[in-house]
Amino acid sequence: MIPIRYFDTSLEPTLARTSRAVALLICVLGLTACSQPPLGPLEVVELDTPAGEFSGQAHLATASDGTAVVSWLEPTTGEAMGLMYSSLAAGSTTWSDPAMLSEGDDWFINWADFPSVVPMTGSLWAAHWLVFREDFDGYDIVVALSSDRGGSWTDPFVLNTDGLPAEHGFVTLYPYGDNIAAVWLDGRTMFVDGEFAFETATGEKLGTSLRYALFDTAGQRLVDESIDDMVCDCCQPDIAFPGDEPILIYRDRTPDEVRDIVVRRMVDGEWQSLQSLPADNWTIEACPINGPAIAADGNDVVAAWFSAPDDEPIVRFARSSDGGATFGDAADVDTEGSFGYVDVELLANGDGVVSWLRSSGDDLALVTRRISESGELHPVEEVTIVDLSRPLDFPQMMSAGDRLVFLWTDYTSGSDVKTGIGRYGQ
Repeated sequence: MIPIRYFDTSLEPTLARTSRAVALLICVLGLTACSQPPLGPLEVVELDTPAGEFSGQAHLATASDGTAVVSWLEPTTGEAMGLMYSSLAAGSTTWSDPAMLSEGDDWFINWADFPSVVPMTGSLWAAHWLVFREDFDGYDIVVALSSDRGGSWTDPFVLNTDGLPAEHGFVTLYPYGDNIAAVWLDGRTMFVDGEFAFETATGEKLGTSLRYALFDTAGQRLVDESIDDMVCDCCQPDIAFPGDEPILIYRDRTPDEVRDIVVRRMVDGEWQSLQSLPADNWTIEACPINGPAIAADGNDVVAAWFSAPDDEPIVRFARSSDGGATFGDAADVDTEGSFGYVDVELLANGDGVVSWLRSSGDDLALVTRRISESGELHPVEEVTIVDLSRPLDFPQMMSAGDRLVFLWTDYTSGSDVKTGIGRYGQ
């Protein structure tokens, strides 16, 4: 899902795409066998993650050179929380010593709405976190920039400019050209004449909007606009890059409370009309706190999401071969006890991989499943067991060359952010 976590800008995936193209050419010329050996089982090794005790609200991202960046929150002094981060070089199994970007005792802390530290282009990184307004009347998104790969950071600036005591969050930061872009969920549209409201004076339903902003490396705002005036209130959106321009996936919301998944592509700097993925017609008068995920490798685009029509939980997957212009039928990845919280990636051989949480006895299991280009569903494979005694953070997954990096939070002893490396056997 980018990741930003989901956008694919690492050198390793680029080399993998080149290798696939060369292999295809050799195959066509008849110089070697056209079939590739099947992948074996997923093998996951847990890493020594530098997050401290009672850490959580973690986020996973990738740099252009294949470096993984993990960020998280953990207690510092008194009632303050610190935004920490660490990096994992391409091919390495050792995280760097953690650094603290900022700390505060007036931050909005929520298991479902986490901050991020995200590599942009070259040495440029961006980060965000959420800060309560004065008297804890709503909260704002603040963004800081670094021009030296997180070595130092600018003073933060507020991303949302409405000045209203509304909720602003569920942010996705990503690079766009030489600039920095952000999409986020914004509660400003639920204020009428300065007062919070669920509907207009004429009875039209109000809801959370999805907004987009573009700013340069100095923090100068270039674009600030609404993409959709009513979307699901607390489902994280996601971004991927089929080419130079992004494709956005999110959970929509209609006045009749249908909350299905849609995508929007950007063309020449403009967001296009929304396109629905295979419809679930899930009607629910509440936010399921379960956003979709998207990943891309050239024209290959894969999407995954959770749904529960007729109160039957399900994880679904769809693929596009034309850069997200159209998607095929959805495959049912899991219909047995799914809790959702999905992520999705593309492997070098073209297989899609979906990760999600599903019930496992008294706990939850973080699991994955591969879906081949032909649509074949491979067996479900377990990554780890997640304790169910407390609210969950969102597990995440990203690809880096021939391996997958996993992120989750273990609540068995307080809370601690965990990471692991997964590879498929040959």
